[in-house]
Amino acid sequence: MISPVEPLVSVVLRTYDHAPFIAQSIESVLIQDAPFPFELVIGEDCSPDGTREIVAGYAERHPDVIRTVLPERNVGHGEMFEQTLRVTRGKLIAYLDGDDYWTSRAKLARQVSFLDRNPDCMSCFHDVSLIHDEIGQPSGILTPQLADQRFEVEDILPECFIPAPTMMFRRRVAEALPEWSFESPWIDWLIHIRAAMLGWVGYLPETLAAYRVHGGGMFSGMDRVAQLELDLPLYEQLLPELPDQRELIERCIAFRRCQLAVEQLAVPFDACVVLIDPRRELKPYFNGRHVRTLPRRDARAVTELEAIRAAASALSPAWQDYGSGPKPIGGLGSCYVVVPSDAREWMDRHPGLVEYLAEHGREASADDWCVVHELEPVGDGEADVRSRARTRVGVTVSRPLPAGLAGGNIEVPASDPLLPTYAIRVVGWVAGEESRVAAIDFEGGGELVWRAPVDRERADLSDAFPDSWRTAGFQTTFNALEVPDGEHATVVAVLADGERLPFAELTLDRVSMGEA
Repeated sequence: MISPVEPLVSVVLRTYDHAPFIAQSIESVLIQDAPFPFELVIGEDCSPDGTREIVAGYAERHPDVIRTVLPERNVGHGEMFEQTLRVTRGKLIAYLDGDDYWTSRAKLARQVSFLDRNPDCMSCFHDVSLIHDEIGQPSGILTPQLADQRFEVEDILPECFIPAPTMMFRRRVAEALPEWSFESPWIDWLIHIRAAMLGWVGYLPETLAAYRVHGGGMFSGMDRVAQLELDLPLYEQLLPELPDQRELIERCIAFRRCQLAVEQLAVPFDACVVLIDPRRELKPYFNGRHVRTLPRRDARAVTELEAIRAAASALSPAWQDYGSGPKPIGGLGSCYVVVPSDAREWMDRHPGLVEYLAEHGREASADDWCVVHELEPVGDGEADVRSRARTRVGVTVSRPLPAGLAGGNIEVPASDPLLPTYAIRVVGWVAGEESRVAAIDFEGGGELVWRAPVDRERADLSDAFPDSWRTAGFQTTFNALEVPDGEHATVVAVLADGERLPFAELTLDRVSMGEA
C-alpha cells in the first residue's frame, strides 16, 4: 500500500547478498526522527542468501513507509539502481547500500535542513565511521574529515571522496544523469559530479553513517588494480561531457596510471613511494602506502630524497584499504620513485637527481605514462619486526581531571591487555563541565594520529553527573603503529569551542610474537 502522503525524501536502498546486514540497514532508516514524511524504496536484486525474504518481511510490517522493487532475475547494480530510482517520489533522494547503515536518528533531518538553507546546493554529504567486519583493522584516514564545506566540480573530479551512504541530492540531479551513468560502476561518483555541474556539493562535519568494509562488498572486496582500471573508462566518458575540464581530466588519468603502475609492480606496503609532482596539483592516493611528493623545496630534491630513503626503513607498515592483486614483492626499506611523463622535463633540469636514481637504483617499470625507479634497500629491517608484533597497552587516566571536565574514563582496553594486532580498540566516556565534548583525539609524538566522535549517549552516567553539560561515550579503533616507538598516546578531549584537554595516556609496548 502506497502512502497517500507525498514524501519529501525518498531513501533508495540497493541490496544484494546482504542477509547478515540488511536488517540493521533498514532499521537505521525506520528509526529516523524526521519532521517530514519520507519513504524507503528497497531494490532487491534476486539474492540467493535470503536477503529478499528479510526485505519482504519488513515491507509487510511497514507498508506505510517501505516500498520494494523486486525484479524476477538478477539485473545488476546499475539497472537495479535505475529501477529503484525511477519509482521514488521525493523531492530529495538519500542513498544507502544494504551492507551499510546510518548511525544517527537525525541524519535525514540534518541534511534536509542544510539543503533548505542552501537552495543552490544540489547535494550534501557527511562523515562516516569505517566498520571492518572481517579484518579488524582501523583506517589510517578519517573519512572524509574535510576542512571545506563547499565543493565544485574541480574538487570532485580527481577522486570520489564522498562515501555512498552519506549522500542526499535533489531530484534535479537524478533527472540530469546521462543514460550511460547506470552502466558505470561509479554511479555515486557520477551523481556527485553532476550535482557539482548544476550547483555545488555541501559537507556537514558530522559522523552520521557507517561504511562497512568486508570481502563481500562490491568495492571494498575488490583489489586495487581492478578499481583503478575501472576509473580509466569513466574519465574517458567524462571528456566529452566536460570539455572545459579536459586538462584536469587528463591529469587525473595520468595520476591513475601512476598508481596502477605501483599496484601492478606489487610494491610492498612497508616501502615508501615518492611521486615527482612539480605542479603540486593533486594529492594522489596509493592504497594506504606511505607517499611523499617531490619537489617540496625545488632546489633540494636530491637531499630530500636521501632523507626520505633513510627514513623509509623505519616507517610504520601501512595496510591495504583494498586488496592488492599481485603478490607483494620483497624490498623492505626500499624507496620507489614515480616519475609521471609530464614531470620528465623537470627531471631533465635536475641532473643530480637523475644521476642519483641511476647510481642507487634501477628502473623497475616504464611505459608512456610513467617510470618507476626502485632504490636499493636501506636500514636493518626493523619495520618488518614491528609489523609482526603484538601490542601491550597500559592506561592511565588523570586524577584529578583537568578543569573543564566533570568526569571521564577509559573502560577498554583495561590495564595491560595483550592485543593480537596493532588495532587498538578504545571505549570510554567523558563529561564536560560547561561545554560539550565534541571529539576525542589520540596524539603520538606531538602529532594527531586519530580522532573519534563523542556521540554515544550514556544514560547510565546521567545521574552521576547531573550538573555536567552532557555525558557521552566514545568507541573507536586506532592504529598503534601510527604512534612512534617509545612514545605514548595522549587522549585529548576536544570541546565544542575548540579547547583541548588531555586527560589520559595509553602506553604502547610492542613485543614480538614469540614474547607474546
